[in-house]
Amino acid sequence: MVIRRSKLICTLGPACDTVEGLKELIAAGMDVARFNFSHGTHEEHGARLARLRQASAEMKKPIAVLQDLCGPKIRTGKFTAPFELKTGSEITLVEGDGIGDEVTIPITYEGLAADVRLGDRIMFDDGRIVLGVTAIEAAKVRVKVTQGGGMRSRVGVHLPTRTLRISALTEKDKEDLGFGLSMGVDYVALSFVRRAEDLRLVREICQEWGKPTPIVAKIETPDAVENLESVVAASDAVMVARGDLGVEFPPERVPVIQRQILLVARRVRRPVIVATEMLQSMTKSTRPTRAEASDVANAVLAGADCVMLSGETANGDFPNLATSMMSAIAIEAEKSPFFETAPYATRATSVAEAIARGAVNTAREIGAKYLVAFTESGSSAMNVSLARPPMPIVAFSPNAQTRRRMALLWGVIPRELPSLKDTDALVDWVTGDLMANGLASPGERVVIVFGAPLGVSGSTNSIRVHVIG
Repeated sequence: MVIRRSKLICTLGPACDTVEGLKELIAAGMDVARFNFSHGTHEEHGARLARLRQASAEMKKPIAVLQDLCGPKIRTGKFTAPFELKTGSEITLVEGDGIGDEVTIPITYEGLAADVRLGDRIMFDDGRIVLGVTAIEAAKVRVKVTQGGGMRSRVGVHLPTRTLRISALTEKDKEDLGFGLSMGVDYVALSFVRRAEDLRLVREICQEWGKPTPIVAKIETPDAVENLESVVAASDAVMVARGDLGVEFPPERVPVIQRQILLVARRVRRPVIVATEMLQSMTKSTRPTRAEASDVANAVLAGADCVMLSGETANGDFPNLATSMMSAIAIEAEKSPFFETAPYATRATSVAEAIARGAVNTAREIGAKYLVAFTESGSSAMNVSLARPPMPIVAFSPNAQTRRRMALLWGVIPRELPSLKDTDALVDWVTGDLMANGLASPGERVVIVFGAPLGVSGSTNSIRVHVIG
């Protein structure tokens, strides 16, 4: 049985919005479900989460829920009809949410004139339309269109993030976060992070709710790239959000920044998600382009923990095909002789990390079939995952949310475990579970990582070699 190590994140939406559709997505390889809070109401997301939990239970596979907060979205106002914004034309941008025309465009950002500078670039519609600031007046900004295109109501506006005073966590985000925490999301992704303090605010809100939740920092602004090490260290995982990175930076810079993020995350020991347009053509096609297949494979070969699908599964024509194709590409990359699994960080900095490294070395030397982790919080599985063993990691936990959260971790197969306090009883359970599910045969060896005393979170300190039988 081939086991894929890299995890697949699928964005949910209308294309897969039934229990059967979600079960098909899980069968195709989904490990983590992304809920995009830029769209939809709380009622819609709540109903979708209930369907996901049902599908997950029926498929007997834990699926993590990633709540992706909207962040400070700035848009144009409305227009009576679409029109062409011509290159070379001069127009005026005004603050507010009114009705615009071909020469005056309202922008839903209070402080527009105060926050932009002469010569700044302002972009519409994911960078398809580019404007240059030529003059600034009270509540008005004069611009020249340097790259024109079709305009319509409510298109996204990209302002230079270095001068924006708006917080990464908006009032809408706070409401959405409270809703997500009440529904039991497993991870929270924060958009437009600029500095470590942005993440600390989200963490404080989670603590106030009594629901400490891992936070994913989306790297998509120049400030985040400039403060990369501190931002990554303040997070629990990071996402290479290439969509907005491609607006903030020239396209040729994005692959280099992606590599930079992967290397910093490896040093700081944080999982990395590579996202945006990975199989974009499969929103309408049954096959990816060769370039897209290479993109996914290269992310896996570079050590990404997760690869993500967005519109391909949310509103594409072939969500299951896109998911199974991404899974197949990842498996093929992992099977290749060019796939290197170097551990995150050059040396262990804690007892738990050292134990994980020692377990991996022991498992490699004795030819173990699996590395097994007993874990309450998931930290043991995380440490073993970041040590990058050549064999799969089977992580047993009595905690349902821990099992879901481990679905995001590279190489980890989450399994249910009853609450046992005796090491021998745990080992017997592992033997029975692995054999009953066809994962192991008598005589095969496994290396077990656990903490003594049992049942204490964060106490990983022991390694045991066990022969199945």
